[in-house]
Amino acid sequence: MLKKILIVIVLIPLLLFFYAIGRKDLTLPKATVKAKYSLANSHFINWKGGEFHYTESGSGVPVLMIHGFGGSNRDFYILDSLVNSKYRVIRVDLPGFGLSDFPEQNEGDEKITEVYSEYFSFLLDTLHIDSCYVLGNSLGGLMSVNLTLQHPDLVKKLILFNSAGYDMAEVMKTANASFFQGKLVQLMLEKGIPKYMTAKGIGRVFYKAPLLTEEKIQRVNDFWNREGNLHHIMAMASTKEQFDESLIKKISCPTLIVWGKEDKIVNPKYAERFHHDIKGSQVIIYDSCGHVPMMERPLDVQREVLRFLSNTTN
Repeated sequence: MLKKILIVIVLIPLLLFFYAIGRKDLTLPKATVKAKYSLANSHFINWKGGEFHYTESGSGVPVLMIHGFGGSNRDFYILDSLVNSKYRVIRVDLPGFGLSDFPEQNEGDEKITEVYSEYFSFLLDTLHIDSCYVLGNSLGGLMSVNLTLQHPDLVKKLILFNSAGYDMAEVMKTANASFFQGKLVQLMLEKGIPKYMTAKGIGRVFYKAPLLTEEKIQRVNDFWNREGNLHHIMAMASTKEQFDESLIKKISCPTLIVWGKEDKIVNPKYAERFHHDIKGSQVIIYDSCGHVPMMERPLDVQREVLRFLSNTTN
């Protein structure tokens, strides 16, 4: 019995090693992914040696939309189309996701949240935005919170969709981020991530299985395999950074908290913590909805977002 266990202990890592070095390289050139997924309203700006992507539509008060970990600005594509008749909607690809680079000279030298903070300051300055509304999902919610705390005079209203912010170690564990932390897994993914693994990873995001379409899986897989992106995703999954959640109580702008009751990534209990800590905030929790309400309940979200943003008394 012991002999069999030793064989397994030795053989499996060897097999995985040879699989990793022998399989086809799935990494995609940046130019290929850019050509395939750029939209008619895509814009690219240069910052710290990298190229960064955002889309812009509509006119009026700017609404900044920030996606979550492993996502892209496509996560807000539907909501954008539902509200841009009244607002100027700017959807970003966070550095290291979608069609945006991560500034290589900073990775490892600065905290990722600090890099993101610098990027948003640069973006808002470049787009001449001195007042806006901010919407964020998951990691994007945490970045929205951070942006609101750093620029309280700029962010007039805040909307959080299943936002990270509390107990980050627990959230990372629930999100299975530890999968990317193992050295053997990182070796296996040196040549990109197979599509079936991408499908399994994002499958937990949706409560409604039909929303996990082949087109969506392929797009996410292409973004993850875009040159440089997977390296950044693994670096983020391995980070030990902690957010000072006590700062959330300092948010003073009108805030709407939206959650899916069936969220398997960020527990709905955190909706109440945000609601408790942000004075005067409003909270909505949807039944039969997972981690991305703006994708699973777009018409309900549209109604609540327009109501909240247009309300002059909140």
